[in-house]
Amino acid sequence: MGASELFYVNPEYVETVHGKLGCITCHGGENVNVKAEAHAGLIVHPSAADSGALCGLCHGEIADTFKTSIHHTIQGMRVGLEDFAHPGATTEEGNPLQLAFDNNCYKCHSDCGTCHVSRPKAYTGGLHSEHMFAEVPPTEETCYGCHGARSAGEYMGLVGYATDLHFEAGMDCIDCHDANNFHGSGEEEIRKHDADLPSCSDCHGNVYEETDIEAHKVHPQDLMNCQVCHGSANNNCFNCHTVPEEDGTIAGIVGESRIMFKIGLNPQPTEERPYKYISLRHMPTAPDTFKELGLDELPNYDDYPNWKYSPMHNVQRLTMQNETCDGCHGNEFIFLRESDLRENDSKANLNLVVKDIPQ
Repeated sequence: MGASELFYVNPEYVETVHGKLGCITCHGGENVNVKAEAHAGLIVHPSAADSGALCGLCHGEIADTFKTSIHHTIQGMRVGLEDFAHPGATTEEGNPLQLAFDNNCYKCHSDCGTCHVSRPKAYTGGLHSEHMFAEVPPTEETCYGCHGARSAGEYMGLVGYATDLHFEAGMDCIDCHDANNFHGSGEEEIRKHDADLPSCSDCHGNVYEETDIEAHKVHPQDLMNCQVCHGSANNNCFNCHTVPEEDGTIAGIVGESRIMFKIGLNPQPTEERPYKYISLRHMPTAPDTFKELGLDELPNYDDYPNWKYSPMHNVQRLTMQNETCDGCHGNEFIFLRESDLRENDSKANLNLVVKDIPQ
């Protein structure tokens, strides 16, 4: 991809609402014909300055809620790291988890322009629509940039074996995810579950009450999440290790990725997820993930499973496990077994193991 493709400005942009404001309104600089003088004080990423204060001049309510959103603060990653150690570990100067968060995790931090004008910096950066502002950011240029190895990649059929039928129908992420999943709700979001996340029942609420599908009649509504039947094999990562780079950044190197499908027990049923069985994905964290940064082993590693609930964004009506009853019942290969656990997996995974395969 050449520089011209990343930074070219569409001539039609000047006729748009943002284009009529003029370059210096957002980017600063001087409106003169001498390049060096024109670029004096130039702000390359204006929406990143002051937590979106510039965008807030016109989009005040959105800018205010975005300040505490998980996309902006990356608090989900911070809390996830601190669970393995102790609260505040990612803010302690010199702590290996602080180094990892500041020099790797935080690169996924986004601002308004990251989605509406450009590609994520953690992806390729550069403009995705020749500086045209996209009210609905293009999934393949924005969501995929940060969520490509899992959710967005699976949704678009670029990871795994199936494309999500909603993507095939022309639906974008925002057709299911409310805008507050991106812009925030105004409340401080600590984990992604703090947001009002979509549910299949939002559109398919009557599949248990009004249905001719025998499988929906015989299985209780709280027995399993929808993806246990309708999800496809997903991307599972193992043995991630951090590696310091010469420029001071920290690279995360995944040892292995496998496309797999696993169903496990729900270790912590909630009102939102009351299911007995849930669809799973293996997270890449290992006990010595941060060894190269000076942390030989995560102290609380065995307190949290690294097989975790996965909503799977590759839904199909017919799948290998629901096409026949025997595709699931008695099929030990799709249920998480103790033999599936690796030597360096968290001991907490034992709470998800299915000992008695449904017959």
